Formats: sequence, structure tokens, C-alpha cells
Amino acid sequence: MVKRNPAIAELLQLQEEINHLLCDLTVRVSGEFLGSANHWAPNIDLSEDAGEIVVKVEVPGVAQADLEIVFQEGYLQIRGEKRQPAHSNKVRYLCLERGYGKFQRTIYLTVAVDISAARARLGSGVLTITLPKLSNRRKQEKVIPIESS
Repeated sequence: MVKRNPAIAELLQLQEEINHLLCDLTVRVSGEFLGSANHWAPNIDLSEDAGEIVVKVEVPGVAQADLEIVFQEGYLQIRGEKRQPAHSNKVRYLCLERGYGKFQRTIYLTVAVDISAARARLGSGVLTITLPKLSNRRKQEKVIPIESS
């Protein structure tokens, strides 16, 4: 039987909440207020390894035709719209918690990426964007020959 320290559990919960807030601050640079009833923002996971950056976006119920990914000047912008299903006038919602409408997420990347090799895949309600990193050009040494005049 393992004894659990309640203080550690509280600290882990606090750490999780702080990580979520920091992710929102880092990722949501578009300046839009997304708390209103007309907007929603899909959750994302942003990860990297030595060779690539991977962005996973939860977009259940969003059609591929309603998604757009644009990369420009270091900013990755994911836009789309989750359309509310059409119902007859006889439907009366007892509870409506899922968000609908247009959304936009903007992520600033501090690492140079090879945008020509970028890939995106939509499957099981998750949009996965893979951005291969460019080699760190600052650490490469290049001898520049001097020409005679």
C-alpha cells in the first residue's frame, strides 16, 4: 500500500494548471477574446524533438474543407469553422455544451522550419501538423574566400 502525500497531489495539480496557462499565453498571440459564446478554440499540443515541431489540434466534427493552415513570417495560423448540425425545428436542446463557430489559433515559432516539407494530416478528429526544423545555420562554420581586386 502506497501512502500519498496530499500536499504533493495539490502541487501536481497546480503545476498542471500553470502549464496550461503558460501554453495559452505562449500559443494564443492573436489577441482575440475567445470566451464569448460565438467563439471557441480547439485545444492543441505543441511538441518538438531534434528534427521537427509537431502541432496537434483537437477538431472533432470539423470537416477538412473547413480547415486552413497558413505559415508566414514565423507564425503558424490554423483557422476553421465547426458547423452546428442542422436539425428540424422540433429539436429542443436540454443541454448544449459543445462549441461551434469559427476559430483561429496562432502559434509563433522561434525555430526556423522547412515550410516546403511541412505536412498536415486529419484523422480521428485530430489535425496533426509536422514542421521539419532547418539545421541551425548559426552554428555552422563557412569559410568565405577573399577575392583579389
